[in-house]
Amino acid sequence: MNKVLIILASIAVFIVVAFFVLGMMSKKGEALGLKEGQLQACASTENCVISEQIDGMANTVEPFTFSGDKGEFVSKLEGVIETLGGKVTVKEGDYIAATFTSGIFGFVDDVELRVTDDNLLHFRSASRVGRSDLGANKKRVDAMKMLLNQQ
Repeated sequence: MNKVLIILASIAVFIVVAFFVLGMMSKKGEALGLKEGQLQACASTENCVISEQIDGMANTVEPFTFSGDKGEFVSKLEGVIETLGGKVTVKEGDYIAATFTSGIFGFVDDVELRVTDDNLLHFRSASRVGRSDLGANKKRVDAMKMLLNQQ
């Protein structure tokens, strides 16, 4: 019985340490940026969502349609990011990159936003490490859309 408990405790400690190491690894890196004026495709369908190339895959989300001045809308996006706990890392014209860091293990996710001339906001939200995000990136995009609808 004691051997079983020791083995289970060792496995639990190993898993926790592994998550902390992955969290540290995720701190290195940055958003992918634009490629030919568009957000880059998701490398993994399990830890990333994107609206730029809707193709029926499970990792796609609809872009957000807005009205009004595009410049004012881009400025409003910074406030939405900060409200949700993110930090803007790049703001270049109609493109914004931000990071979101999880509480316990410190996993870093990149969120990239591109505003188009036809009043669409495109999203790319991706985890830097791991295969699954347990739906965190889709939830984040949905929360951004909800906040934008309230304004």
